[in-house]
Amino acid sequence: METPKKPVPPSDDIDISRYLSLFISNWIWFAIAMFLSLALAYLYNHYTPRVYSVKSTILIEEEKNAGSMTNLENLLPSGSYWGNWRNLENEITILESYALNYRVMEEMPELHTAYMQIARHGFKGQRMYKTSPFIMHKTGDKQPTGVKMIIKFTGSETYKLEVNDDDYEAWLKNNGDADAGNTAPRDREFRLGEVYSYYGFNFVVEKRDSLKSKIKDGSRYLVWFESPEDLANQYRSKLSVTRAKKDASVFQLSLSGYSPVQCADYLNKLMELYGTQGLEWKNRAAESTILFIETQLGLISDSLNKAENTMERFRLNNRFVDLTLEGSLVLQKLEKYESEKNAIDLQKQYYDYLLNYIDSREESGSIISPSVMGVTDPALIKLVEDFSVLQQKKKQVSFSLKGDLPLSEMTDRQIEDARAAVRENVTSAINQLKLNTRSVNERIASVEQELNRLPGTERQLIGIQRKFDLNNSIYTFLLERRAEAGIARASQMSDSRIIDMAVPHNSSLMKPNVMKNYLIALMLGLMLPVMVIVLLDLFNNKVIGRHDIEAVTKASILGFISHSEYHDDVPVIARPSSTLAESFRAVRTSLGFYTGQTKCPVIAISSPVSGEGKTFITLNLAAIIAMMNKKVLIIGLDLRKPRAHAILSDKNNSETGMSSYLSYNAEYEDVIVPTGMPNLWFATAGTPPPNPSELIGSPRMDEFIARARDEYDTIIIDTPPVGLVTDAMLLSHLTNVNLFVIRQRYTTKESVHLLDEIYRKGEMTNIALLVNDISTTGYFGYGLRYGYTLGYGHRYYDPGNYMTRNRNKGAGYYMNE
Repeated sequence: METPKKPVPPSDDIDISRYLSLFISNWIWFAIAMFLSLALAYLYNHYTPRVYSVKSTILIEEEKNAGSMTNLENLLPSGSYWGNWRNLENEITILESYALNYRVMEEMPELHTAYMQIARHGFKGQRMYKTSPFIMHKTGDKQPTGVKMIIKFTGSETYKLEVNDDDYEAWLKNNGDADAGNTAPRDREFRLGEVYSYYGFNFVVEKRDSLKSKIKDGSRYLVWFESPEDLANQYRSKLSVTRAKKDASVFQLSLSGYSPVQCADYLNKLMELYGTQGLEWKNRAAESTILFIETQLGLISDSLNKAENTMERFRLNNRFVDLTLEGSLVLQKLEKYESEKNAIDLQKQYYDYLLNYIDSREESGSIISPSVMGVTDPALIKLVEDFSVLQQKKKQVSFSLKGDLPLSEMTDRQIEDARAAVRENVTSAINQLKLNTRSVNERIASVEQELNRLPGTERQLIGIQRKFDLNNSIYTFLLERRAEAGIARASQMSDSRIIDMAVPHNSSLMKPNVMKNYLIALMLGLMLPVMVIVLLDLFNNKVIGRHDIEAVTKASILGFISHSEYHDDVPVIARPSSTLAESFRAVRTSLGFYTGQTKCPVIAISSPVSGEGKTFITLNLAAIIAMMNKKVLIIGLDLRKPRAHAILSDKNNSETGMSSYLSYNAEYEDVIVPTGMPNLWFATAGTPPPNPSELIGSPRMDEFIARARDEYDTIIIDTPPVGLVTDAMLLSHLTNVNLFVIRQRYTTKESVHLLDEIYRKGEMTNIALLVNDISTTGYFGYGLRYGYTLGYGHRYYDPGNYMTRNRNKGAGYYMNE
């Protein structure tokens, strides 16, 4: 007969409906995973130390007003560096520098001691800032840092202190020159205000506020000292400085920490010291100029006093008040030439100062401007200005860069080139001054010859007058310069202005992010079960659904037998209205499409391996067909391990059966017995023979089937597993339908692949598949509820055991082993 059209196997696309069914069937794992993940998120949110972020805003000016800048530029060649040349990116580096943050840390001693309360269950609380009920005052300069101490208060005025030995040993190891100190007696109580001087510590524990602080008996705190150096690095790493807007000179400072108050205090102190530091750098130039001018004033002042006293004595002694016209002209010439010589001397003194500054390799950048001492050489002024700017640039670069980095090395090379250029220019200028001095001296000598022709008294007065006027002019010049420097220093203002102070109530909670953590936990609670189920499905080698079968073979699926929860061997008889009975009726109907109008169709039932439940299928399929008032014969041809006789035959393992008939030791009538069920007869397998395949393939088997077709309406043959022996194949020429039983969650995909090879090679005809032990809920009418924890094959039982020892088990399937 013509083989029915076989369905096309499905594509490899993901079957969303199948996986949805998997997920719904395993909803309990999703519920457990979500509960655990949300519980962990709650514990994390509850016990993780809070981290807050506080922000402030500062304006850093790029240009100064004209008045103050003019004064500063006259005193400091690099004065313009602080204004128009200012690199705002360097200002960010200064704000984040170690030096500035260390200054901040020095002025905030409260941060040098960490306080943390320990709860009763042992969890550490939030770190405290100015909120601990007590405070530890250091009485020594050096204290062990990073060494944890647990303070337990035994009363409102007494406490016990326990030092962490591991921390202390590590501190001693890292500080080889540290004083180990004496160890404290065990369980000793200390009073508040008493000096603790053990383990190298020297401090006093006192109440933070004697009137308001309340210390609970039994309360415990974790305390340790931290070094300002380490703290400076910690805080600068957490500090963020960014522009408020692109190309703006307004910057936003943000800091994260355990306390909003602490972060606000730190940012405010940082902005304050940043402005102070800028003023210090700028005023250092004016102070250097004032110091230099005052040194010169000290030298001139003595000479001026002497000249003044000499003149006064001379006039009193000689009562000589006015010079003659000739004497006045001579004095004017002398004063003119002496002034030129004095200017040359002042320039020479500046050049000497500049050479000393260059040779000393000082890198402060605070060079006195050449214009202070009357030097007007534009080339030298430009060289000194460039040299000072480069030194200031290096100072800013050094805040964040190491000396061996390319930018720092390039700046050093530029400074050395500028140093050499200034030295060369100064040396040349000094040589020129020597020539100028010689020329002035010659002119002074010429005028002095004219002076010799004057009367002696007038010559003396002119000599005294010229010294007095010379010193007085120099003194006046220096006083003017000192006044200018003082005005420049007093007129300087900070280049930064605080726009928004850092305030605690504007802080934001950064960690833990409560909603984000709950959302992540929710996603993990959903994704982890999904991943586990999908992985188990991918690595599962058992047949679970229709997709698993159709992906391996093109053989038709005849039907599905639902899972049996009954204790009957033939539940279709005991429970004809059950879902299980309906599934057998559906198979009976589907068989009609294979057998058609065939008189007495022969149906062979086999399976890939032992345990799929083919004997259970054989008995119940035969019973459901017999219910249609058709005479059905069951033939037991599993001659190696016969099982059906234990249920259907009154004779326990009857010796007379198909093996006897096929070996000519019994007749046809001897092997067929009634089952006790209407319209159902059974031919038992008989005693297992040594050559079952030869017997089944003998002509006597053909004779038995031919006679049985004349007497019965349907013949069902229970054959051995086709994956183990070839008995079922020997009967293919006698059968109309070869029905292979596949058991869900038991039969492997490799076994189905074996059936597909038999189907494709044509070794057996009219092959159909019957899926057994299907759950009543789930995908495509049969379930997908995984039984990994229970194991595969947990519903099939030996019929002998079922009838005696395992009455409490909930299925009527049999292990055909």
